Amino acid sequence: MLTEAEQGTPEFWADTRPDAPAVIKGDEVMTYGEWNDRANRVADALAALGLEEGDRLGMRFRLSFEWFVIQRALQKLGVGQVAVNWRLTADEAEYIVRDSGAKGLACDDVDASPWTKHDLGVLVTVGDNPGHRYEDLLASGKPIARFGAQRPSIVLYTSGTTGAPKGVPPLDFAGVDFERLARYGASLARAGAPPHDARVLMSLPVHHGAGAFAATAACAMGGTAVLLDPYDPEEALRLIDEHKIQTWVGVPTMLLRIQALPEDVVDRYDLSSMQALTVGAAPVPQSLKQWIVEHFGNVLWEGYGTSESGMITYMAPEHQLTKPGSSGIPYDGVEIAIVDDEWNRLPTGEDGEIAVNTPVVLRGYLGREPLGDDVLRDGFYRTGDVGHVDEDGFLFITDRIKDMIVAGGVNIYPAEIEKALVEHPDVEDAAVIGIPEPDFGEQALAFIVTRPGHSVTAPQLLEFLDGRLATYKKPRQFEFVDALPVSPMGKVLKTELRAPYWKGHERNV
Repeated sequence: MLTEAEQGTPEFWADTRPDAPAVIKGDEVMTYGEWNDRANRVADALAALGLEEGDRLGMRFRLSFEWFVIQRALQKLGVGQVAVNWRLTADEAEYIVRDSGAKGLACDDVDASPWTKHDLGVLVTVGDNPGHRYEDLLASGKPIARFGAQRPSIVLYTSGTTGAPKGVPPLDFAGVDFERLARYGASLARAGAPPHDARVLMSLPVHHGAGAFAATAACAMGGTAVLLDPYDPEEALRLIDEHKIQTWVGVPTMLLRIQALPEDVVDRYDLSSMQALTVGAAPVPQSLKQWIVEHFGNVLWEGYGTSESGMITYMAPEHQLTKPGSSGIPYDGVEIAIVDDEWNRLPTGEDGEIAVNTPVVLRGYLGREPLGDDVLRDGFYRTGDVGHVDEDGFLFITDRIKDMIVAGGVNIYPAEIEKALVEHPDVEDAAVIGIPEPDFGEQALAFIVTRPGHSVTAPQLLEFLDGRLATYKKPRQFEFVDALPVSPMGKVLKTELRAPYWKGHERNV
């Protein structure tokens, strides 16, 4: 007999509906019974390798059956996951694994041989690769029944505007107001939540919190996760039609690519099964919202949050066209304050920095000192975003104080790019900003000051960045200038660099 805590877990559905499809990719199906059996076997094999409760393991995967099985095996063992972006270079990924204190890495790299040079500890691979092969773990592990928590314990890495990436650990429950946390969780669950036995389209990467938790939400309801990787706009429509998809969590870029398809292509597919289309990670253009309503129905939900604070606001379908430009109203248990540089609260309608108090606000990055009162005070975290709250309580985001660029829903941090660029022997200084880009929202533009008597070209800089930065972080444009604008204190004035590119846009993010 399963306990109340075990209801809503893959183990619960394996016990009550073992033949129900849990995950579908292409023509392959993994039922709840198969998922649970495989996860039990892999958990036993990982325990034999020395992984135990309280440890962490890096997870570097595309959307796959193997990710579902291994992450569930880790939950059964009480081992935390460290999300590692599969697009990072080996050096970038190694830093995250070591900084997090992980006992090793599990990955589905086509060629995992480079990882044998890094001595990261336990190395789990897929296919014909060195390390502890997933297939061998399945074969050697015993199907000993184990139960894990419903939600995964994941460390997400986020770069600040300065320094190396830092880990955002799972919530520390010490001193938590559990009544408030419960209200917050229930509010999150209501916003675009999948219905019982839902069919959910998954296209977000699982190294992103939204991707991992979308999978958890689908399986908690005994639903089916239909995997789409790599992303293709027409394939998304085909899967919605074929599987009668009810919910989908994506980013604006994915929807913009569908909108760009010829109208007759979109019209081939029946999209009427959709009940909730949730979009986040970047602003949604109003024209795209109108298009979604016309083609998918009144199903659009929009979310705004940060890795450090959790989700902050939501925009329900009924407000999408009546509150243009808004990011919605706070979830239950969330407080928003618009503040100036001295933390003074600003009146309704006036722009300032957005500070938020949620039940899951970060107190300190993994292995670092607690956050200082420059960013965290009285439970309020300064997001680095600029905006205002209107008389109805709706939040509007108009700018960004932090340098972060959001391209296609992926965070890119200029400080990291600038650090790599100035290592080039011909570069004296560099500044990177985000500029508008129709499909991805923003793209990185690098301003380059060369050393006196030296010269360098954009292709040469891109080649120099090979192996130093993941491809998605590389600037898409370069401008070569004699000097960068600076303040009297010597700080680069990025507002001046950004101004010409954002002129005429409704918002500067």
